[in-house]
Amino acid sequence: MKRPDVVGALALVLGLGLAPWACATGPAPRARGLDFVLPDVSGAMVRPAPRADGDVFVLVFWATWCQPCQQELDKLNGVHDRLRARGLQIFAISIDGPDTAAQVGPWIGREGYRFEVLLDRETQVLTRYNPRGDIPYYVVLDAAGKVLLDHQGYLSGDVEELERFLDGVLRPT
Repeated sequence: MKRPDVVGALALVLGLGLAPWACATGPAPRARGLDFVLPDVSGAMVRPAPRADGDVFVLVFWATWCQPCQQELDKLNGVHDRLRARGLQIFAISIDGPDTAAQVGPWIGREGYRFEVLLDRETQVLTRYNPRGDIPYYVVLDAAGKVLLDHQGYLSGDVEELERFLDGVLRPT
């Protein structure tokens, strides 16, 4: 009977990035990366990417039929304007489905959003960051895609709190 190659098996396990004591269950990793591509309202495919070291991303999930989402996006216009030069990138990701997706382009034109608006019609990116799928929802990520903060819902004062957080993590002026 041949003895199993314990050293070879251990090397294989460690080579896969697994430790023999690792458990397959447990909390999901907080670093998710920015490895997704979504269309913008004109149909161009967009992959969020840092323009410089220290960039911070805010992915804001919303829909045209969501009143709290609309209020949040209106306030984020100012945050975007004030912090863009310090490395802030905001992506408003619409989860409007087939019945309301045609309203997204006219909506953002009418509202004058100055940040990028992307379409997640099948909610794949939303589900990745928020498996419950509730909106409004935002997630803040660093340039490597590590989740720094996430927030569910919208109440008066939420965007001001987000701006204070961003002020502390963005590069100085």
